[in-house]
Amino acid sequence: MLESIWALVRAMRPHQWIKNLLIFLPLVFAVRVAWSLSSLDRVPELLITLVVVFVALCAIASAVYLLNDLSDKKSDQLHPIKSKRPIPSGMVTVPIAVAAMVLLAAAGVAIFAAVNLALVWIILVYIAINLAYSLGAKKIVLVDVLAVASGYVIRVAIGAAAIGVVPSPWLYATTAAGALFIALGRRYAEVRLAGDQASNQRSVLSQYAGPFIGQLLTISATASWLSYTLYTVEADNLPENNAMLLTIPLVTLGLFRYLFLLNHNKEAESPEQLIVRDLPMVFAIISWMAVSAVVLLLNG
Repeated sequence: MLESIWALVRAMRPHQWIKNLLIFLPLVFAVRVAWSLSSLDRVPELLITLVVVFVALCAIASAVYLLNDLSDKKSDQLHPIKSKRPIPSGMVTVPIAVAAMVLLAAAGVAIFAAVNLALVWIILVYIAINLAYSLGAKKIVLVDVLAVASGYVIRVAIGAAAIGVVPSPWLYATTAAGALFIALGRRYAEVRLAGDQASNQRSVLSQYAGPFIGQLLTISATASWLSYTLYTVEADNLPENNAMLLTIPLVTLGLFRYLFLLNHNKEAESPEQLIVRDLPMVFAIISWMAVSAVVLLLNG
């Protein structure tokens, strides 16, 4: 019994919930808009709201992962790593996975509705995109990575709507470019590691083979760096002295390190694992957070 429960929990991919922390990004960069050092009264309320939304989003995201594993069951059984997942391996049966998926999705949407009805429309878009992805969009070259990248942007939109702020368009542009870089990086790693078996593991991979995926990765990396740089100087609520430019070297380190790992790490197919297990990446992220916090607080 315990093994079955643990297998179901694993199928929900709790390690992927780290992506949902993006909903806190609008709050961090809403300094001088939703809060300031001279007025912290709203901060506890905003944090509680975001924590509740985070829990609901994790439930819905897990429902999406269950759906994706159900639709990919046969192809995942051919993958050396994915075949060990609870659903492809048979540790979680299809009826149990479907029941859990429905319950998680219903609970998540209900919580969103209780917090803010506007959030329901955003999360329905997220669910619709992921349904389309699982039902066939993932087999269409470029459409698949755009669908994956949209999830990151939607997370930022959820965080902004939850606390009632309108972020700079550059925040969305930076998130979109960074998300494309991560999604394309995963495809690059899948093609590299799968070799001749790429099309058997994921039908769309054969269309990314050759120099094409490398070109896309270069473009997305450049777009990520440039959009973030422009965000630091163009966003209305960021310091007018352009002090956020101090974070550019750390962002550059993160981008370059991720490219290095894509070419040398055997776990490159799982970006979330690369980010939390590689010390230079962890250093770049924590340092970026620290420097950003200092800059925003000193200029808040």
